[in-house]
Amino acid sequence: MLKIKLETLKHEQKIKINETEQWTDLDLEGESYPYSRPVKIDLEVEFSSQRVYVSGEVKTQIIHPCDRCLEPVEVDINGRVEAVYVENPKVKEVEEVMDEVGVFYYNPTMEFLDLTDRIIESILLEIPMKVLCKLDCKGLCPHCGTNLNEHPDHVCEYEDEKIDSPFHALKKISFESKGE
Repeated sequence: MLKIKLETLKHEQKIKINETEQWTDLDLEGESYPYSRPVKIDLEVEFSSQRVYVSGEVKTQIIHPCDRCLEPVEVDINGRVEAVYVENPKVKEVEEVMDEVGVFYYNPTMEFLDLTDRIIESILLEIPMKVLCKLDCKGLCPHCGTNLNEHPDHVCEYEDEKIDSPFHALKKISFESKGE
């Protein structure tokens, strides 16, 4: 958790944060991905005109399964944090401003401003849509699950086995034209 004391920020106007955090797992859509390196946080937080401006970088590494063969892959994360917190006495806790990316409301009576969610967001945005152990990953055999990277000459003994599927009957259809 990375919290900034608002009173201190208002007094000093600008704070630089250089921290290394030991986080265990990144939770994403019900899946948990362990961190393989500490989370290095380098932020500049500035208070000006009743607003808090946050900018900086987050670096770490997570372990994510390859999307083809399921082997663990170390994914480097070099995230960027950009956020603006606008003072609003009507909110009880930090709220995202609708239709504004990276803009949030905060209550000026709050003791601390928690930046943890902004750091996690910057990490999540850096995870590739498709994680591969290598560009030419061959994946798994669709019939038996053998890793085809480890066994490139694999011939599956289950490939010709009858599969109980509603689409199995489609194999019997002939698309050749009959001479009429």
